[in-house]
Parts: sequence; structure tokens; C-alpha cells
Amino acid sequence: MRKERKVAMPRSVGVTKKLSVVAAAIYFKVLTYVPMIVMAKDSSKTDTGVKDVTDGIDVINDLVLGCVGGVGVIFLAWGLLDFGTAYAAHETTQQSQAIKKVIGGLIMVAVPAILKLLGVS
Repeated sequence: MRKERKVAMPRSVGVTKKLSVVAAAIYFKVLTYVPMIVMAKDSSKTDTGVKDVTDGIDVINDLVLGCVGGVGVIFLAWGLLDFGTAYAAHETTQQSQAIKKVIGGLIMVAVPAILKLLGVS
């Protein structure tokens, strides 16, 4: 077996490692404490609570649009099933009613995208 020689590190390497740790600690302290001190001294900003209200309205808006999209998917599937049944039975009246359900379902699925295009939500 070959013996490995231990090489002594120069003293300056150990000092630079210690200095880099101290510099990192100071950097961390500055980044964590200084922003808090600055924000604590800024008393001109007051919280009006408007953001909390608009966040709540946005949640309700997303919930309603999600429900409309879900119902649209149900109508779309229902219309496709009705159309397949009517097509097999050669019933033109039921085919037209099924096509109307499919179109209604597609519109309901597209409501969130349409509202975003119009800039409403």
C-alpha cells in the first residue's frame, strides 16, 4: 500500500477561510437587519386593507369562473353524447338540439378566456 503524504497548508489559507466566514456572516446580518430597520422607520405608509379586499374578490371571481367552466365541460360532454345518439338514430331535430348543447358548452368553457380578452377580469 502506498502511504499518502500529508501536505501542510500554509497559514494564510486558514486565515483567508476564517475571513471569508466572517465576511459572509456580516453580509448576512446586513441583508437581514437593514431592510427591517428601514421598513420600521418608514411611518408614512399605512395599510388601508384594500389589497385584502381585492384578493378576496379575486378568489371569488376565480371560483365562479371555474364553476362556469366546469358546467361548460358537462354540457359539452352531454351534447356530444346526445349528438352521437341522435346521429345513430337519424333524428335531425335531436341532432340540432345536441349541436346547440355542444356550442353552449364550448361558450361556457371559453367564458374565462373571453373575459380576459375583454379586460374584465
